[in-house]
Amino acid sequence: MSSVLHFYVRPSGHEGAASGHTRRKLQGKLPELQSITTELCYNVNWTAESLPSAEEMKKLMWLFGCPLLLDDVAQESWLLPGSSDLLLEVGPRLNFSTPTSTNIVSVCWAAGLGAVDRVETTRRYLLSVWL
Repeated sequence: MSSVLHFYVRPSGHEGAASGHTRRKLQGKLPELQSITTELCYNVNWTAESLPSAEEMKKLMWLFGCPLLLDDVAQESWLLPGSSDLLLEVGPRLNFSTPTSTNIVSVCWAAGLGAVDRVETTRRYLLSVWL
């Protein structure tokens, strides 16, 4: 049995400049746009019969997090859309594996996580608009 695990990385301060640039570009086409918040999502294909143990989960959270930030990775999204918000997720097509996935899987295997056979990264955008 294979399952896909999701690890969401909390938006950090360095993404503010990129979000500001994206917001300025989109406001020309969507004047109601108020703000943009982003997060990364690691989509992990877990091939073991059972879900990861507590120790394996700890390793996965550590691998996807920033060593300078505590509790910046969660299994629930940090983005909570309101009724007038739009949540978009952008990433690679799922019918082929990216070179980034190959590299991340190698790191997981080196950390003793042999049940990981693919990891694709997506960026999630929460667009808040005025109504």
